[in-house]
Amino acid sequence: NIEQTNWSLEKEIDDLQEIDIGIMPLPNNEWSKGKCGFKGLQYMALEIPTIMSSVGVNSEIIIDGQNGFLANSEDEWVEKLSLLIENQNLRNSFGKNGRKTVEEKYSVNAFKKQYVQYFLNLMELKY
Repeated sequence: NIEQTNWSLEKEIDDLQEIDIGIMPLPNNEWSKGKCGFKGLQYMALEIPTIMSSVGVNSEIIIDGQNGFLANSEDEWVEKLSLLIENQNLRNSFGKNGRKTVEEKYSVNAFKKQYVQYFLNLMELKY
């Protein structure tokens, strides 16, 4: 079933937690290649199994078949959506692996040493 809801900051996480599969379809053009993949990372952080177009940084975020799916053609979208719809274990696996990817590569904790070094460098410049 598909349900459309109006976006609100207050309800964003609650609304996302209601979905079974997160999708990020994009055309393969220069604009899309410059996108950051944030929507997919949000899904993954919430353990939502994710399918993203293999465009730009998306192909660095998703390891196809391990922490989500990448899809290029309409046929691939149909195939991979069908696999996730029909296989609860695969959805669970992608959800857990996606969350692990976000924690290890994209979280504040993953960048804490770089943040500390950045602030130390700023302090040196100031004094």
